[in-house]
Amino acid sequence: MGRDIRIDTKSLEAFRDQIQEMEQQAVNEFFESLAKEIAARLLRKVIKRTPTKTGNLRNLWGAAKDIKVKKTGNNYEVNIENSASYASYVEYGHRQTPGRYVPEIGKRLVNDWVDGKFMLTLSEHELKGQLPGIIKRKMDAWLAGLGGS
Repeated sequence: MGRDIRIDTKSLEAFRDQIQEMEQQAVNEFFESLAKEIAARLLRKVIKRTPTKTGNLRNLWGAAKDIKVKKTGNNYEVNIENSASYASYVEYGHRQTPGRYVPEIGKRLVNDWVDGKFMLTLSEHELKGQLPGIIKRKMDAWLAGLGGS
């Protein structure tokens, strides 16, 4: 004399799916926040290293509040760029013609090569060494906010 007991688990499964979605969203927000913080730190470093005569090259680095994070698969990408047309020449160096008069500086060129300043390259290398500590502090704070240790 057994009775069949039927339980509708649809709402329980929907609740489980909702929790998993919220968890994934929290993880995505953490990584996006981490990517923005790293990009902002890189921008601060590169702006400090950027040589200035008029301030134009420094001012054309992206602003920290405008950092856009793009997620591609499991990767979070941030583009750091300078819109000055001559930024790559300052970064990596360039050739020039000795003896040519340049009205903008009021002088004749002396050297055939101008060394690059490597403001972005050096800043990236410096930041790479600091990343483990930055990530650990950020993750510890995030986990503490979730009630973890």
